[in-house]
Amino acid sequence: MNDGVETFMSLFAGRSDAYGSWDGGCVRSSVTYETFARHLYGEELIGIYPLTAGNTVKWGCTDIDIDDLDAARNLQLAFSMKSIPAFVEKTRKGYHIWVFATDWVPAITMRRAFLAAHEAIGYPAKEVNPKQEESTGLGNYVRLPYPNGFNDIPENRYILFKGNDSPMSLKQFLDSAKESRVSPNLLDPLAKMHRPRQRAVLDLPTSTSVTEALKHANGYIERMWREGPLPNSDRSSTLIRMCHFMREFEVPIQYAYIILVDADRRWGKFHERTDAVIHLTKIIEDAYGKAMTGDQ
Repeated sequence: MNDGVETFMSLFAGRSDAYGSWDGGCVRSSVTYETFARHLYGEELIGIYPLTAGNTVKWGCTDIDIDDLDAARNLQLAFSMKSIPAFVEKTRKGYHIWVFATDWVPAITMRRAFLAAHEAIGYPAKEVNPKQEESTGLGNYVRLPYPNGFNDIPENRYILFKGNDSPMSLKQFLDSAKESRVSPNLLDPLAKMHRPRQRAVLDLPTSTSVTEALKHANGYIERMWREGPLPNSDRSSTLIRMCHFMREFEVPIQYAYIILVDADRRWGKFHERTDAVIHLTKIIEDAYGKAMTGDQ
């Protein structure tokens, strides 16, 4: 079944000098036929960085990290309305929606096509990959479906049949995806429908506590808090970077946390999640190198 590895490799091609480990790390090593084979045989499970140094991708993927199959299917429908085949993968917590291209596509085209699909169904685009339109480093990787796929269908991370939501075998997926890759020119019309939102966050009211906290910061930190991530920068890394600046400029940790929480509210990363406090506390504690306590 060597041709299965080759097809899988061509579908999920990405950056060739690094890949993601299953536990969240980066492996600085060449991505080869053997790398993909190990994943499919369950020997080393991997993720792939989609964005090449030339700012191109072979696939796009959006992550719905809750159990909302209707949203996944609606996104699939939005793509199909533009004659773009998309695949729904069942993940551990939710779903991935994948689109595969016949050739390398500008990352800006793939990303904006996904954003336009989200806009068409009114569903927030929280985790669209590629996350950047231009390469400024490795970026983010996506864990691949079918870990150990040559031996069985995993309990999760498999593609669903469109009609009955049952699992596709690896071979069924490869046969279908190989014939359903989209040409880059078909993605352009959908990408051009994307309309970036204006920064309404600038008009959000500022609480008294944030006003007091910002007195302990400087103009650069306040500007980051107010304006949010730069173009092509993601919200998580900007929150982390802002925390490190606050530590560097000796903003007391209790005020830094207030600024961080309000920045997250403005930028819309964690604030609607039930585990928002856990994520934000970890960011501030990692930056300051100490735990938050009630008497600070």
